[in-house]
Amino acid sequence: MTHLRSPSFGRALAAAFLIATGTVWAQATWTVESLIPDLISIRTPGSTISFVLDASSYPPEAFPARYRATVPEGGVLPVQVFTNAEGTWSLLLEIADLRDDVGGTVVPASQVLYRVNMGPWLRGGGPQIIHTGTVPTVGWQEFRIEFELELTGTERAGAYVVDAAVSAIREPGF
Repeated sequence: MTHLRSPSFGRALAAAFLIATGTVWAQATWTVESLIPDLISIRTPGSTISFVLDASSYPPEAFPARYRATVPEGGVLPVQVFTNAEGTWSLLLEIADLRDDVGGTVVPASQVLYRVNMGPWLRGGGPQIIHTGTVPTVGWQEFRIEFELELTGTERAGAYVVDAAVSAIREPGF
């Protein structure tokens, strides 16, 4: 005579064995999900870009004359970018005119020069793409932006700072 046993009977028998031997066993399972958003982010030091001129260097022997930024240290602004998303992204730099207390232009942005990672010197102005990437960065990618001020000899005396904005954007469609 053959006896057919159901799977429930087997589980009940195993449970009875575990209880009889003093062994307690439990199990739970669940799915673990993680959401890492795709993004682009930048970080910069919170410093002002300044050009400090003194009697030892100003006025120069001839105009136009260029002066390196003295703040941040060495005239170099480190900008770091992180993106974990596929697709084209760009880093932009915009330099505004240097203005006096009442908002009048004293030095046009085109007299503020910059270069990225020891590249060629370029003139400031409206938003300019300083780097374009097509793949995610590996951690934070650093760009070193240096600044110089070109004076023509027509600028009025005064205290001025450079207003520069760095932006990171992703191309539409991603």
